[in-house]
Amino acid sequence: MDEPLRIFVAGPYCAYNCDPHLATQVTQRNLDTAIWIANRIIDRGHYAFVPHLTHYLHIHNSCRVDRKDWYCEYDNTFLDLWANALFLIAPSPGSNKELERAVQRGYLIFNHVDDIPKSHSANRFSEASTMVIK
Repeated sequence: MDEPLRIFVAGPYCAYNCDPHLATQVTQRNLDTAIWIANRIIDRGHYAFVPHLTHYLHIHNSCRVDRKDWYCEYDNTFLDLWANALFLIAPSPGSNKELERAVQRGYLIFNHVDDIPKSHSANRFSEASTMVIK
């Protein structure tokens, strides 16, 4: 594959139907999974958009309101205007809508990292950086 894909990572974010203590742990596991998937996508030479990362906007002490509708609109902006593929981690109310939107636009849909073809950029993106951070 010559050109890197622009892959939107869709999957569960919030924890549903569990006690509040477990909800934060489940949400963190969902974030970790999305980040892990994004790094595997990058290793294959593609770009990944991880909507889960808006979690850090939401939990920051400067965020005074729940902007759920804004986050959905923000995510859809990247899905509609940037992405050309979607990686579905697992079904959820949000990721099901994102999958439907991607299918309507004719995007490539992936469920397994190994199904994503390597791009010519794979070696460039996977090589260890020579920059040392002090």
